[in-house]
Amino acid sequence: MATIEITNVSFTYRVLKNRSGSLKELFRDFLGRKVRVENYQALKDVSFTVDSGEVIAIIGKNGAGKSTLLKILARVLPPTTGAAKISGSIAPMIELGAGFHPEMSGTENVLLYSTLMGRDVERTRSRTEAIGEWAGVTDHMDFPLRTFSSGMVARLAFATATDENTDVLLIDEVL
Repeated sequence: MATIEITNVSFTYRVLKNRSGSLKELFRDFLGRKVRVENYQALKDVSFTVDSGEVIAIIGKNGAGKSTLLKILARVLPPTTGAAKISGSIAPMIELGAGFHPEMSGTENVLLYSTLMGRDVERTRSRTEAIGEWAGVTDHMDFPLRTFSSGMVARLAFATATDENTDVLLIDEVL
C-alpha cells in the first residue's frame, strides 16, 4: 500500500495583477472594480505514488511548483483539483522556523511546534532536553529564539521535527 498517493493534483494561485501604491489606492481600486485578478497555475495534473520505505527527491527549476506540492502534501494547502492521500503521520520542514516564534525560548518553541503538529505535549516536554542536546543548543534552550543563529534554529527545527517516529518527512530547502 502506498504511503503517499497523488492523483491528478493541480493548484492555481489567484494573483493581483495591478499593484496599488498604498492601501488606500488598493481599497479605492477594489471598490471601483479596477482590481484585476489572474490565475497562475503552479501545478497541473501531477500524479505519483510513494510506497513505505521509499525516499524521493522532487527537483526542478525555481517556480516549478516544488514547494507548492510539498505544502499540499503537508496539508497546508488544499489542491485545486485532484486528490492527495497520505497514510500515517507527517513531519513537515517546509520553511525554516515555521511554527517557531522568535520571542519564545527554545524550549517553548519545541512545545509550540509539537502542539501545532498534534503531538503529545507531555511526551515532548519530557524529551525537550534530549532534543536540545541533539540539536547542539542545550545551553541556549531558555533563551529567546531571536538570539539563536540561523544554523541553531535549523538544527532545533530538524531535531524537533524528527524527534518522533513519523511515516513521512517533508524537507524543503531548510538545511
